[in-house]
Amino acid sequence: MRPASYSIPDDIRATLVRLLAYMGGLAALAVAAASFFAAPADIVAALGSASAQRPAWSTVERPYPAFELLMPELAGSNYNYAIQRRAKDGARKDLLSWGEPAEAGPYVMVEIYRPAAANDRFLDASSEIATRIVDYAVTDDVKPDGQIDSKFGPVPLVDFAVASNGPTPGHERRCLGFARPFNQPAMQIAGWYCSAGHEVVDRAMVACLLDRLTLVNGDTKLAEMFARAEVKRTFCGQRNPILAATPEREEQSAKLQSALRGRMPSH
Repeated sequence: MRPASYSIPDDIRATLVRLLAYMGGLAALAVAAASFFAAPADIVAALGSASAQRPAWSTVERPYPAFELLMPELAGSNYNYAIQRRAKDGARKDLLSWGEPAEAGPYVMVEIYRPAAANDRFLDASSEIATRIVDYAVTDDVKPDGQIDSKFGPVPLVDFAVASNGPTPGHERRCLGFARPFNQPAMQIAGWYCSAGHEVVDRAMVACLLDRLTLVNGDTKLAEMFARAEVKRTFCGQRNPILAATPEREEQSAKLQSALRGRMPSH
């Protein structure tokens, strides 16, 4: 039988070995836990970086036009129809343009903006236009310029000037902008008409532009809004008994009556 005095160091030694094993196990668990929680952080950081690089608005590759605007006086200018969507909420912008913003000659832009949230608020006309021309060479700042009547109701106007950097750098063009928000449905029609030079844009040109804007594809609320506006259309200020008998007017009237009948309750 071994003396008791020799068994104590052995017990202590065994306890120390077990403690070291436990500490090693805890250290391994700590390393594993740190790796586990660090990975999601890295993933979040990577996603955040990718989100920061992704543009707020993306252009639809093959846009299906929802609106139509005939501008025969600009038949020789380049025409473009684009649709942009905002990834974070699905908001949509339909952009119709004639000409080029950086070149000489007339330039027209019309934007129909439909927010994803009905409670979105629009700014005043000057602020709305100013935010859309930040990339232009603005030579005369945006300022209010009264309003005009249109089939959509009163439309605030703004005056400004931009310079081209194309074949004739520094060539200034006078522009007349507009912005008109709506509640039902929530949307805004904004844009501008820039002349080929220093001449002031005729207000009748902008009124005619808005008069010609029509809907070709939209939901029920949008169709009802344009149907109500079409009743007030003046055909660029030419409303009279003679024009009322033209085939174009009869076709527009027939379409409007058909649209309204389709929304009347049946008895």
